Amino acid sequence: MEKSFPFNAVEVDGVPDRMYNAEDFARYFAQFISNGVYPNPSSGLQVQADGSMVVTVQPGSAYATGYGYVLTDPMQVSINTPDAAHNRKDSIVVRLDLTDRSMKLLYRPGTPATNPQAPAVVRTADIFDLQLAVVTVRSNTTSILPADVLDTRMNGNVCGIVSAVVDSVDTTTLFNQYENYLNQKMAEWDATKQQQESDWQEMFDSNLTEITAWYNSVKTDITLLQSFSFDNLAELKGCSKSTVFNPNGSISENIVKTVGGAKVADRVTVFNQDGSITVTTTAYEDDGQTVMKEATVTTEFNPDGSISEVVV
Repeated sequence: MEKSFPFNAVEVDGVPDRMYNAEDFARYFAQFISNGVYPNPSSGLQVQADGSMVVTVQPGSAYATGYGYVLTDPMQVSINTPDAAHNRKDSIVVRLDLTDRSMKLLYRPGTPATNPQAPAVVRTADIFDLQLAVVTVRSNTTSILPADVLDTRMNGNVCGIVSAVVDSVDTTTLFNQYENYLNQKMAEWDATKQQQESDWQEMFDSNLTEITAWYNSVKTDITLLQSFSFDNLAELKGCSKSTVFNPNGSISENIVKTVGGAKVADRVTVFNQDGSITVTTTAYEDDGQTVMKEATVTTEFNPDGSISEVVV
């Protein structure tokens, strides 16, 4: 089929011999005008949030496959009730519907999810969407903040900016929006960083205090446990030692803390009938009752003159 466009009609038997459909005009203009939002003013069809559950689409114009759309006054769009558990991403589009013979603003709610996705733009033989913005609806929220609105007008995959008939593009509003968003996010990141640094420092200081206190409480016991010497009183400051010679011939020795009298260590020496000597040494925890270390040494004097010691 060949088509030429446009020519004046001439009546033949009272009927014009040239008639053109809207699709003829649309096809013609689509050849040199790209789809999207007209860039002047820069706020054209911008979706804005004011802290309520209503967003506002600013006046502006759009163009899709040869068809035009104009919004002369700000239009408010009510956002659906948030989900109680999951975030949601909603989409606001300008939809060209050839079946309905209309081009108008459309609010498309998304599905709540752990990782929510905005509804995909629809582009078929009869429908063509221009996505203006994606609105993140946080769970249990009562407001839509400016940072919750992602402006997608500049994204050529879902919308784009009309070109070929525009001499200049006013990007002031879009630049200010991105700058405000960036400044807000930087402030949030700084606040989060400062809070994390404060929390980490507080946790570090708390752990260090606990570890230091624990070490100070056990380092004396550790030293005693590793190298306790019953006869080295220089290692046992603040203690006193007593020695008792028992009627059975054994010797009992006790080391106690001078203040409080808690036991530090006991040593019992027994002289056995076979000539051997058994020495049992017991060291106690700070409570004077719990055994920290105990060892028994038996010394035997052999007939060949050698000496054997057994430790258990």
